[in-house]
Amino acid sequence: MSTNPRSGQSMSRAGMKRTRTGARVPQDGAGVSYLGQAIDEGKIVERQEASVGRMRGHILLTAIALFAERGYETCSMRTIASAVGLKAPTLYNYYSSKEALLVEAIEFGMNDFFSYVLREIDSTPRSERLIEIARRHVDYKIRHRVIARANDRLIDPQFGRMFLPEKERKHFDKRLDDYRYRIHDLVNEIVGSDEFVDPMFVTLSVMNQWDRAAYWYNPEGKRTPEEAVDQMLVLTSRLLGLPEMPRDAGKKAKEKLAGRRRTNS
Repeated sequence: MSTNPRSGQSMSRAGMKRTRTGARVPQDGAGVSYLGQAIDEGKIVERQEASVGRMRGHILLTAIALFAERGYETCSMRTIASAVGLKAPTLYNYYSSKEALLVEAIEFGMNDFFSYVLREIDSTPRSERLIEIARRHVDYKIRHRVIARANDRLIDPQFGRMFLPEKERKHFDKRLDDYRYRIHDLVNEIVGSDEFVDPMFVTLSVMNQWDRAAYWYNPEGKRTPEEAVDQMLVLTSRLLGLPEMPRDAGKKAKEKLAGRRRTNS
């Protein structure tokens, strides 16, 4: 292991190979990774397999990781093809251009996140909906923290202005805005619109707390994912002036969600 002195991030050369052009890509079968950390590919691809297929899911996750890590402009289709074990012409059978692959990769990342957070959310009583969204949002950011960080790089507004066609950029911006305003509406019902602090400021503050879990959570630390999620929900509740949840609320919510998923599978 060596450390990049500029970023302080650990960089590992294990499991890498070089293509004929000199590009470093993962060894065949090494799995998808970002900044040297493995991405939980199996669960993500399984969730999206019905809509994109297993091979496309593998390609899209690899593209997200490589575009985010190496930069869109310097990451070639040949590099991505080699990383997924394909020849470059075969990759073009799936995606006609690098731009088309980028657009589909961002769509894939958003679909996985939003389906995880919002699936059947309207069946949750409205008075409980905000905290349930918070639970799922933080849970995703913790359990899939590596791909979450890579996704963040690709949905950054500056990245979009540089590399996305205007139509697609506006489409992705609208998806993010729709989610933000869904949460804002629920926050507004709690804090009201006549307070000194704008409810949108409150919304952005709690969402920022949820998002940052992908960066600070340490799976080798003393808190389990469930414990970390529960503590984040306590912080959100305090910020919104809500009563704190019973200590077993997290376990009950998780069992309820798992039951719904079994019913629909």
